[in-house]
Amino acid sequence: MDVFEVGNLYHVGIAVYNATKTAKLYEKTLGLEIAHDETSSDQGIRAIMLLPKDIKSTAIELLEPIVQDSSISKFLEKKGEGIHHVCYLVDDIRLGIKRLESMGIEMIDHEPREGINNTIVAFAHPKDMNSVLIELAQKI
Repeated sequence: MDVFEVGNLYHVGIAVYNATKTAKLYEKTLGLEIAHDETSSDQGIRAIMLLPKDIKSTAIELLEPIVQDSSISKFLEKKGEGIHHVCYLVDDIRLGIKRLESMGIEMIDHEPREGINNTIVAFAHPKDMNSVLIELAQKI
């Protein structure tokens, strides 16, 4: 069977209790800058994306819950703050979903949904990805 190839590593998602506080810490200690700050009512999260100054790089995405029953709230209750997921860019997310499903990978999202920062996204279940939640993102 053919391998499904992703594009660049887009971001590493980190679940946090307070995205503003963590962003300030990363700015002060690591020299990162806020590249994007968005609230998604649909997902019940606030997401702050940080990047190094003047360098094309993979982003750090800080995920803070804004409602009690969001997936990030549940993650924080169960595991505390830490790495939540790894996100890769893809050219055709629908093809990516179908290809992974055809390989026996359980997808959390069978259809793409709205993501942040002008993307549509889909997640592959961590149980089939060696305990890592994998996000596919397509820029729109």
